[in-house]
Amino acid sequence: MKCPKCSLEDLNEIKINGVMIDRCSHCGGLWFDKDELSISRDARDKNLSWLDFDLWGDHNKLALSGKSIDCPRDGKHLFKIKYGNTDVMVDICLDCHGVWLDKSELDKIIVQLKDKINSETIPDHINALGQEIAQLLAHPNQADVELRHIAIVMKLLEYRIISQFPKIAELIAVLPD
Repeated sequence: MKCPKCSLEDLNEIKINGVMIDRCSHCGGLWFDKDELSISRDARDKNLSWLDFDLWGDHNKLALSGKSIDCPRDGKHLFKIKYGNTDVMVDICLDCHGVWLDKSELDKIIVQLKDKINSETIPDHINALGQEIAQLLAHPNQADVELRHIAIVMKLLEYRIISQFPKIAELIAVLPD
């Protein structure tokens, strides 16, 4: 496969966060086949795994890439879309569901997602917990994944409460086991 960005190099397989992906040695861009980006992101930071983004669901949010770049997998035109609640614009293929990230965009995504989690309020975490419980009820066949997500959100909520209300942390610390 040729690099969709610089077209100078063939993409080489490398392992990032335990996932084999394709990388351009010239421009540093990364090609993630279907689901590889979320698997890599989750492997890099397990606390991000509950953040689910459907990059292909809302076609109204898609924009044509400034410079025409094509999918290295199937040759179709790639579209730009924001990655979730970040300001990182990624290139996606509507047909094969692959994702192209320019150099260092994966790091930017991880940093912004961590910042999002760290800036959420207690009501935000409670809302997220409700959404995860709804996901569990809607998809009981994925109970192991959804229960793991619920545990992550509950732990984040606990950290938020302890950081905002240190007196509560002191009271909890002296409670008997």
